Parts: sequence; structure tokens; C-alpha cells
Amino acid sequence: MKKALVVLLVLFLALSLFARGTEETGSTKAGSGNPFEDYIELIMYSSGSSGKDTEKVMTKFNEKLKERYNTTINVTCLGWDNYRNQYQLILTTGEPADLMYVNPNLYSLYAADGAFKDVTDLFRKYMPTVHSYFTEGQLAQVKVDGKLFMIPSYESNFAQNGIFYRLDLARKYGLEEITSIESFEKYADVIAANESNLRVIDGNPEQTMFQLFKANYGFESIAGSNTSIIMVKNYDDIHNIIAYPFTDEYVEWAHKMKDWAGNRYWSSNALSSTMDPWSSIQVGTSAITQANADGAKNMMGYMATKLPESECAYWSFANLTGYSYVNPVTENGYAIPTSSPNAERALRILEIIKTDQELFDLWMNGIEGLHFSLTEEGNIIKPAVGVDPSTVNNHSMSGAQYAMRVKNLMRNDAGVWDGYDELVAWLSSIAVLNKFGSVSIDYSDVQAELAAVNQVVQQYGYPINIGIVNNVDAAIDEYRKQLKAAGIDRLLDSVSQQMEAYYARNGIS
Repeated sequence: MKKALVVLLVLFLALSLFARGTEETGSTKAGSGNPFEDYIELIMYSSGSSGKDTEKVMTKFNEKLKERYNTTINVTCLGWDNYRNQYQLILTTGEPADLMYVNPNLYSLYAADGAFKDVTDLFRKYMPTVHSYFTEGQLAQVKVDGKLFMIPSYESNFAQNGIFYRLDLARKYGLEEITSIESFEKYADVIAANESNLRVIDGNPEQTMFQLFKANYGFESIAGSNTSIIMVKNYDDIHNIIAYPFTDEYVEWAHKMKDWAGNRYWSSNALSSTMDPWSSIQVGTSAITQANADGAKNMMGYMATKLPESECAYWSFANLTGYSYVNPVTENGYAIPTSSPNAERALRILEIIKTDQELFDLWMNGIEGLHFSLTEEGNIIKPAVGVDPSTVNNHSMSGAQYAMRVKNLMRNDAGVWDGYDELVAWLSSIAVLNKFGSVSIDYSDVQAELAAVNQVVQQYGYPINIGIVNNVDAAIDEYRKQLKAAGIDRLLDSVSQQMEAYYARNGIS
């Protein structure tokens, strides 16, 4: 009898250990000790577009990842024009997805409504090295109701955007560099009047003009959103929360946009364009695009490859505001949808890529010897030395790369733009506290209003924002009427209350 009891006890303990092993490792087979024993294809979704060579790069990347960790990653870039709607569809239908790029706007929209997994404990458990990069204060910026739903990128970028433009075209017509909106208008007028093979902005100019609008009047985005119509009126008046379409400044700007559209700065069909200015300037059909300081540095490299005969320059919108600030850690990151069956594997693989220089370089820069070479100092040359630039296509995965950034693995460009260090030094010298970027807005009580307002913005606001309406004042009247009907007042009240609570909680004044 005693022997039987001992046997039963041993069996019970064995079963308990089996169950615990299965619970802790998820898809890993119990007792194997290998978290990568089962092959898994991770599904990732990202904003933005992919480059022509990205499939080639990812094939090589996945070969290495599968060989070492029995995992591959299937990345789908959803474009720039409609990715928000596709995100909503993926997250609301429960379509299986393991990783999704998120920016502050997307994070605020979905973190509080159960769309993403709580990774508060999982981040530390499965990504210990990357977790150690962040202070508790930084991670507190990302938390919603005390919980973490994002793996943030690890970088320090200045938030301000600016105009990246073809300086050689300015020189061609005897113009100086762009230093103001007035000098921008002179540049644009000359290009529109004299250059038949390109536009001032080829593609959809809405985001570029929206960023210029905000900087011109000192409006500040909340939670780092580049799209929300609810903003802080200015940096020094933080309690003045507004819906900008109801301001006099918006009316003034809308008339300017009507003039610029009439001067043919962009196509009358620009809203439906399948090209974006970022891509268009690289193929010589656009004179300008929008970029922050980091993006301008990257674009200098692209233009040196794609249009080596061109000369480019950059005008930061910090010249208009008089200050700059660093983006919060919520700027870019990955979230794991609740529909993911592979949360543990996804986090383990992120830890590996973000700490392995070879895999990181492949993901971020492409294939060494083709897309890039490295100097003795470890700086990057694009394309690779000895490779004809005309034979090399771009590797890009937009948000999927932004979220992967780790500043200690990022490569510096080898001598592409001497002005970058000077620009960053200037932005650092005028840097102020980022009062608005790290807040996470909970829209769960106003989801219906938010969806309705966003629809109105797209239908009525975007055409006004780029001046393709017949009567500006009548269009704004109708826009405001539709926003009221959609629930803008309730949405504004909700955001305002949360901002006041955020200010009080963090001692911001």
C-alpha cells in the first residue's frame, strides 16, 4: 500500500511539473527546455509602405531567423492612406496577429479597450535586456491604468517636423534657402510656374500642410498624435484645449491653402493619389517632402543614391515655434493584439532582434554588400561600396522599422549630411519639456463620437486642409456643423478632463 502511495505521489508531482512547464512556455513542448522547438510564423502589421527590395531582404532575414530560432516573420505594410481603418478591422474582427506597429495615436485608441495584451510582466520576463534600457519613469509614460500594452522603441528623436526640399531647384532660379513661410511660398511659386516635370508636392500634401499649420500657430498635439483635431492651443497655455476647426486661425489657414492649391502646388486629385511625397521626391517628381530631423538625415542618404545630381536642404518647423522637444518613448512601438496565439514567442524574438547587431542590421538596413557597407568605424554607406546605385532598390518597412529602433545598435551614416550634427545641436539648445506627448488618452467612453468625428474629418476636413473646395467659408461652416452632429463637444470635454488630470498628476504647469 505504501509503495502504491509513493508511486501515485511521484506521478502526481510529474504531472504537476508537466502542467507548469506547459503553462510557462506556451507553445513550447513540456520538458524540452527549448522555447523555440516548435516552428512559428509570426504575423506583423505595420503602417506605411514597403520597399521594392523588402521581400528579398526579408527572405534572407527569415532564413537566418528560422535556422537559429525556428521562427519567421511575415510583415504586411498597410500603406499610409488607409492603415487606420485596416487596423480597426483587424483588431475588431479578432484576425490573428502577433505584432502591430503603434504610434501614440494608435496606442491611445486601442490600449484601453482590450485590443492589446497586457505585457507589464511579460516584457520584463521575456525581454530582460531591452527592459533594462528603460527607467521606471519612462515606462510609466507608456502605462494605461498602471498596465503596459506596448514594447516601446529605444531612441531619442526630436518631434518637430520640417520641409525637406530640392535646394538645387532654388539655386536654379536664384532663390535663397527656405527660412520662413514667405520664402517657402516664393520657392513654391517658382517651381509651380517653371518646372513642368515635377510638382511642389507630388502626392497627398495633407500631412505636410497640417504639420506646417500647427507649427505656424503654435498648436500642440496631444499624446503625440499627428491626426487628432483636438489640441493644446499653445505651449504656454496648457489648459486651453481646442478643436482647431473652430478657431479663427484655421479659417485663415484654409484660405491660404485655397491660394496654394490654386497656384498648383499640388494636384486637384491629390487626396486620391497613390504616391506619397516621401517616395515622389526620390524619383524626381516632387520638390519637397516632410520629415523630422532623423527623417531628413535618412532622406539625405536616399537622395544621394536616387538623385545624386540633386542638392537638398532642410528647414525645421522649430524655426516657427522657437523651441523643440524630444519625443516620448511612446513615439513608436509594438503591441501584441489579444488575438495573438504567440505572445511569448513574439517577445522573445523582439528581444533577439533588438540585441543582435547582425539581425538588426538586416531588418533596418538591408543586405550587407548590396544595400550597405560598413566603414572601419562601423558607420554605414548606402548602397554598398562598388554597387551601382541605379541597380539597388529601396528596403523599407516604415513603422515596422521605427518600432524596432534601439539607439545603441543604430548606425551613423558615413559623411552623407554634414549639417545633421549642427541641426541636432541647435534643436538641443532650444529644447523644452515635452508637456503633452506622453499622456495616453482613454477613448473608451467616447468611442462612438471618436469614430464619427474621424469620419467627418476625412470627408469634410481633408479637402479644406489642402484647399480643394469651391467656397472655403461655406465648406468650414458645413464642416463645423457635421463635427457638432458627430459629437465633437463630448469628445473635447473627455480629452480636456483627462489632460487636466494628467497635468495635476505630473505637476505640469
